[in-house]
Amino acid sequence: MNDLAPNSPPLRVLITTGGTQEPIDEVRFLGNRSSGKLGVLLAFAAADFGYEVTLLHGHSSISPSAHPRVKTIPFTSTRDLKAKLDELWPSHTILIMAAAVSDYTPKGGQVEGKLKRGESMTLDLASTEDIVASLAGNSREDQRVIAFALELQDGLHIAGRAKLIRKGVDAIVANPLETMESSEIDATILLKDGSELSPPEQGSKAIFARWLIENLKVVTGLTSQGK
Repeated sequence: MNDLAPNSPPLRVLITTGGTQEPIDEVRFLGNRSSGKLGVLLAFAAADFGYEVTLLHGHSSISPSAHPRVKTIPFTSTRDLKAKLDELWPSHTILIMAAAVSDYTPKGGQVEGKLKRGESMTLDLASTEDIVASLAGNSREDQRVIAFALELQDGLHIAGRAKLIRKGVDAIVANPLETMESSEIDATILLKDGSELSPPEQGSKAIFARWLIENLKVVTGLTSQGK
């Protein structure tokens, strides 16, 4: 259970899950194949552990069920997710950024109506804001950010380390691209101090979620007083 000091308030954990949707016209969008399953499992593991949880979930993610310690809020686009995180992050201590955020969005925004079928078309894209880097860069001393790196197995740890430094987060969950859409996960936690953590044995996403939450204080370097 939660190992906070007696009479201290529960740790507040903010989790994002699922994929963003970048609108092209009123019926189409750029998206990804993220199911949101791991983020939902993390949210309920954290709630069962005694933490207060806010779960931001993409519309295409699996539907989270009700839990008295989990507040669920849907998001659509990267801009929508960023706005909700900017509002919520100051009142939370840990951010687990499991959402699959689009790197690009249509330049100029959504086209009105529905694009007509034609011989060909060109979609002009603009880079989206790096949400997790922005949040990490504006975090308080008592806040911690965990991000995810989904890369090919070959070079996964090198890419994960580079992402950890580039984004300024406290830990990276390095997860092979080969496990995408699987019920299994083969992840390693890369920490800011250069060390690594892995579950005793790899297995289902549910087992990994429970293990990560049980070791959340170690992963983030938070003290037993909840700082």
